[in-house]
Amino acid sequence: MEKYKKAPVLFVGHGSPMVAIEDSPARAGMWNMGKRLDPPRAILVMSAHWMTEGLKIRTAADNPKIDDMYGFPMALYEVRYNPPADPALAEKILRHLGGEAEVDNSWGMDHGAWTVLCNMFPEADVPVIMMSTPINYPPAKMISLGRRLRKFVDQGVMFLASGNVVHNLNLVKRRMAGKGEDWAVEFDTYVKNAVVKGDEAKLLAASDHPDFLKAVYTTDHFWPLYTAFGAGTGRPVKVWNHSFDMGALSMTSYLFK
Repeated sequence: MEKYKKAPVLFVGHGSPMVAIEDSPARAGMWNMGKRLDPPRAILVMSAHWMTEGLKIRTAADNPKIDDMYGFPMALYEVRYNPPADPALAEKILRHLGGEAEVDNSWGMDHGAWTVLCNMFPEADVPVIMMSTPINYPPAKMISLGRRLRKFVDQGVMFLASGNVVHNLNLVKRRMAGKGEDWAVEFDTYVKNAVVKGDEAKLLAASDHPDFLKAVYTTDHFWPLYTAFGAGTGRPVKVWNHSFDMGALSMTSYLFK
């Protein structure tokens, strides 16, 4: 049996799709992180933009790019990023999860995935497997899912969860470019302290934070963090891209290695 080096686990704050083409501290952070990491055997991506009832995994032999965003410059839609897939590995993950996950090849690589990966792995030569964000899962089950995926992380498969700790498009203020509202900073700090300390109880209690409903206006962007936390349990944590944008977006990202 071929042996692989253990892969890292990441939660990446993806923010605006423009991070794929527009110079910014967040984009530079993604480039730098990609250069620091050894190329993994494959990358299993959980994107906040593939939201499903129940857990879905793409097992097809391709990764079609999905432009699931509107009103942006044409240059963004012209980005080409088509990494290979790994159907055999996807089927192994599916079997390992038993009846918890189902095949769904109706989706592809949405902007929660390709805007991050085109910066971190610009050569598009690492196989990618897409996994949905099961929005009907409670937080504890999301963490448990991450722990079940550690078998593959230990076998060289990077787990990359893409979302945002703070994500409320109803409260964004363009005049606050590169800055966060006080409530956004406070919630992000609460979450950061829980993740860095490996404090599962505190992370699960995030919904009791007074700013939770502002920061997590919808659960889709926050839920992938729970799975990354589960997959990275027991590993040292590095905080990177710790910044804010337009008042109500946090780009804070985590590396569990």
